[in-house]
Amino acid sequence: MPLGKSLDNILDDYFGQSSVNLSNDSGLTDTGSNYNIREIPLEQIKLSPYQTRNYFEPEKIESLAKNISEQGLIQPVVVIQKKVTSSTTAEFILLAGERRLRAVKSLGWKTILAVVRPEESLSESQQAMLSAMENLQREDLNPIELAQTFRMLMLTQQIDEEQLATLLGNSVQYVKNYLRLLGLSKSVKQALIDNLIGEGQARNLVPLEHNEQDEILTLILAKNLTVKEIIALIAARKQLRPLVRIKTIGHRLPEEVVQKADRFASTFPNAVLKCSGDINSGKIVISWKNKENS
Repeated sequence: MPLGKSLDNILDDYFGQSSVNLSNDSGLTDTGSNYNIREIPLEQIKLSPYQTRNYFEPEKIESLAKNISEQGLIQPVVVIQKKVTSSTTAEFILLAGERRLRAVKSLGWKTILAVVRPEESLSESQQAMLSAMENLQREDLNPIELAQTFRMLMLTQQIDEEQLATLLGNSVQYVKNYLRLLGLSKSVKQALIDNLIGEGQARNLVPLEHNEQDEILTLILAKNLTVKEIIALIAARKQLRPLVRIKTIGHRLPEEVVQKADRFASTFPNAVLKCSGDINSGKIVISWKNKENS
């Protein structure tokens, strides 16, 4: 997924003058000496808790495995070594290189060459940043994985949508458009991941309740509805719902949080949302009035 800034520039902004960098082929370079390179057992490597990528195309993993089988592993993976006590065995957290790890596992390898950094060399927020940057430099992230990466960065770096957009060199609207996709139902998300529907079709379903999203998804797939037809269908349904007015009090709540509250508030007559807070905490108050009984 293309970014407004190069990854090197993003990491320079975050870590300082190139103290840590991702190379173009997903490796890690370090101008200091706080790492070593060695073979480590595959069974001792665990995936990063900050990994937001869930789908890896089997054909591409197979192709990479064939390339590694013929040419060897040119680029090592990058791991963090957890602190070891006398009663524990070595444990490593994968920071970069899950495609390579999957490929060598498919070849039946027992070990893999890795750049090993001690746990104390990177904070959790830095580990999350590096994990996200490896994903963001790839072109095959699906829209949901990209949205999850954005949300993970906001939480781990404690930044809002505007700050994330500045970090990535993109517009705030670009960031918001993807974050909104997190408000989709499980079925609609999967349809988007499987390329059964497009992002434009999916975004128009976000404000709806999940059951209604699924109903319209069925119509989209059955009738191949265009974005224009989806908008018209939703507009016709909205005429039957009470109006919800949203009042902000300088809030910076995540878009999907406000959308969920909006969907709930739509079950009340003449509802008004009052929103305040940010990514870390907030408050939403729903007030309503039945004018017919007033």
